[in-house]
Amino acid sequence: MSYNIAREIITNVNGEDITVHRVDNDINGNPRFVIHFLTLGLKDYEATRKTVEYGLSKYRAKWYGGGFVFSSYNLKDSLEWILEGLK
Repeated sequence: MSYNIAREIITNVNGEDITVHRVDNDINGNPRFVIHFLTLGLKDYEATRKTVEYGLSKYRAKWYGGGFVFSSYNLKDSLEWILEGLK
């Protein structure tokens, strides 16, 4: 099985440029994105109740150190919701 390793996407959320990476779709065909834990304002790379509540799960691929993966059809709105909720 070959993997499509990420395409970098920079989007502007609340006046701040946020970098995410587009990775392969999930098993149901939904688009997935990876974001670094430091971009989310987290102090460590541990999944907590709050990150799970916002649909984030640890991304364990070796090429990307310390990220969370989430599914979204509207990237900007999803990032606004996640970033606001994790503050």
